[in-house]
Amino acid sequence: MIKLGRTGIMVTRLGIGGAYSKSAEIYRSAMDCGVNYIDTARIYNDGDDERVIGEAIQGRRKNLILATKTIQRDAEGARKDLETSLKLLGTDYIDIYQIHHLNTQPEREQALAKGGALEAVQKARDEGLVRFIGVTGHDWVQVQYAVATGLFDTVLCWYNCAMREPEETIFPEAHIHNTGVVIMNATRNGKLLNEAGAPNPEQFYRYVLSHKDAHLTIMGLRDLDMFCRVASALSERCELSAQEKAELEAYGMQMRSSGKLG
Repeated sequence: MIKLGRTGIMVTRLGIGGAYSKSAEIYRSAMDCGVNYIDTARIYNDGDDERVIGEAIQGRRKNLILATKTIQRDAEGARKDLETSLKLLGTDYIDIYQIHHLNTQPEREQALAKGGALEAVQKARDEGLVRFIGVTGHDWVQVQYAVATGLFDTVLCWYNCAMREPEETIFPEAHIHNTGVVIMNATRNGKLLNEAGAPNPEQFYRYVLSHKDAHLTIMGLRDLDMFCRVASALSERCELSAQEKAELEAYGMQMRSSGKLG
């Protein structure tokens, strides 16, 4: 367990990523691996992922950290999304409510301006519907600018041994603001695992958790057995030795330069 930045929330080093399972039973099986963090979004699986997760967490909600997201940029749309999410998830509060996919300057400016999504989420926080506010995105520089405002308690971004840009963009700003850092794409959607002789899956998750500014990493449930394997491995050891880290970075550089990561 680790404290998720300034939120003070204690989270497991591995969390569940939404969108890749349509079965409440599979989500429950993943939770049974000992993780306490679940991340979803209003748009996942055409809006149905939250309903499935809501079914899966019944009777377990108090022991979980629940994160979801809105893609809306205006206050009215964000509020509507939040109310829908609360209903489908079967809960009266969201631990971390995130402004989703903030990948361009116009989107960021609209979401953070008066009448924007952030305004609605801040109001919801004041009402007790949201505990903390996060931001997510795939463009490292745009997400860096969002984190630099100091307005967000958490950030969710891509990072792996082949894509190290957050080390020079997002992570320094997160460190300044004690922003909780959640990592996705530790294996680049599994592409880092596809090469003959690839390192063991758990090594990629250990790699991202070895960075001092990364608090937890999430893994989508494309393969439940793989998820359970990684969860078990991380319960024994979360970080890499210096030699293991160097080997992963060399492998990641090779995979990226060969164009195999898309």
